[in-house]
Amino acid sequence: MLHCEERGLPEYRGVMNRRRICFALITLVAAVAGPTRADVPDGSVTIKVGQELFVSFMTNGDTLVSPKTQPNGDGPDPVVTIQLTQNGPTRTLLVTNGYSRALGCRIKARKRGSRKETELPVSSVRSGMQSAMSLGEPFDELVLFEFHLQG
Repeated sequence: MLHCEERGLPEYRGVMNRRRICFALITLVAAVAGPTRADVPDGSVTIKVGQELFVSFMTNGDTLVSPKTQPNGDGPDPVVTIQLTQNGPTRTLLVTNGYSRALGCRIKARKRGSRKETELPVSSVRSGMQSAMSLGEPFDELVLFEFHLQG
């Protein structure tokens, strides 16, 4: 959190006073600041180009919660493998479902330095299968969230 102190600010008479200068500085810093981790939904997984993640979840009914990254997909619990590759301008998201039921999730693409997010079509992956989604839009990371089992 940014804090302004009265000392050190110049004395202005008329148009601006110290409080207004402080408010202007705080507003400027807030406007320039990029997105924070607070804007990432709970239970989400963030992946950047070139990464491959092995993710296990706790189940709460049909909802998958508390994602945990694993070193590999060889554990006793079902694992969702998420990989983001790039070939030229095209980026490809590969999601492999290690569960015995179909898997669904929502996906947002984010670009560094921008608060704009693009929501992609809902991803659904059949049991034991892999889905591939090719993306031509430039982005720096994908956020996958609201994981759930279907069927």
